[in-house]
Amino acid sequence: MQPIDRPEPTLGRVTPMENINQRKQDAPNIAPLGEVSAEKMERLFGQKTPDAPPKLDPAPSRAKYKMQRLWLRPMVRGAVRTGVPVMTVFAIGLYMLTNDGIREQFTQTLEEARSSIQARPEFQIELMKINGATEALDQQVRAALGLQFPLNSFELELPKVKDKIEQIEAVKTASLFLRSGGLLEVDIDQRMPVVLWRTGRELDMLDANGERTGVLTSRLDRLDLPLIAGEAAEEHIGEALELYALAKPIQDRLRGLRRMGMRRWDMILDRGQTIQLPEKNAHDALNRVLALHAAQKILARDVVTIDMRDATRPILRLTDVATEIIRASAETE
Repeated sequence: MQPIDRPEPTLGRVTPMENINQRKQDAPNIAPLGEVSAEKMERLFGQKTPDAPPKLDPAPSRAKYKMQRLWLRPMVRGAVRTGVPVMTVFAIGLYMLTNDGIREQFTQTLEEARSSIQARPEFQIELMKINGATEALDQQVRAALGLQFPLNSFELELPKVKDKIEQIEAVKTASLFLRSGGLLEVDIDQRMPVVLWRTGRELDMLDANGERTGVLTSRLDRLDLPLIAGEAAEEHIGEALELYALAKPIQDRLRGLRRMGMRRWDMILDRGQTIQLPEKNAHDALNRVLALHAAQKILARDVVTIDMRDATRPILRLTDVATEIIRASAETE
């Protein structure tokens, strides 16, 4: 047997890498598995390569320490978190305001965006519906507004439209609503006329509170409404309506009530007859006249005036023809 020549061990410390390289030379028939990295060497043999970097010192530097201490101050944190963004926004805004080109471009862009939004079909008003109004008032409201449809809801100022509607005498209150589908809905609380008040040549229609609801030029336009006249007659509409209701038996002959001296009423009948009612207890006086008429047909006679201002002494004034007949009869006797 031939002796195996083994290399004598070298003096000194041999590193793992040198040992592996030496084994590769001694056994050339063994295929190398690849290069071994320094991290794998450290994991396999528990040794660090000489090229491993040294650990860093965990203590902060002087500058970093001062910055950390400065950040702990509330004033510094507030200045950085709030002051810097505010100053940045202020600087940008100031720059945009002082630059005419940027300001015009921004204004134009904003106007284009606004126009594109307003032009959308869901913001267009196509129709107007009026609730709670008569046909005549409906036409009057539409004529007063003068709206041309379709129109943009952003261009319609509802408070001004509401004020314009409520300026119409026949409108007590008005409420406006924008409904889906391009509908403008108007709810009107209309003043309903209950009497006609003659003031000169005009006839004012008044509601129960004495508020004017409109003007007529002819009595024939509203024959269904009772007629009153005289100064301050509109302040006593309730009393006038009560007298009208009480005079139902002679309603077909009743022409109206006239306020006299701002104190009492005169009831005007056809054929030029007048019933003068007292300032107080006018209802009782009218009931006495109606009782006389029912019993003796006093209103069917040649009577011009029935004076009931003194309830204890009613006075009758006859026509001139009746007076002449009575005088002639007296002379004959």
